[in-house]
Amino acid sequence: MAENGKNCDQRRVAMNKEHHNGNFTDPSSVNEKKRREREERQNIVLWRQPLITLQYFSLEILVILKEWTSNMCNV
Repeated sequence: MAENGKNCDQRRVAMNKEHHNGNFTDPSSVNEKKRREREERQNIVLWRQPLITLQYFSLEILVILKEWTSNMCNV
């Protein structure tokens, strides 16, 4: 039993500060992930194809109105 407690203490001391909930996080990989996410967010724009955006908007409005009217009729 003492040996088991010793192993736990050694593991606890050996843990890196970057260790959280069983996952190791490498600072460079975190920075790379943030950079990729930032680039993905910058690529999401509505004004590159405004006609397609308006088309999807109007179709979405029609679907929402259809669902709303059918729910109102069923009440």
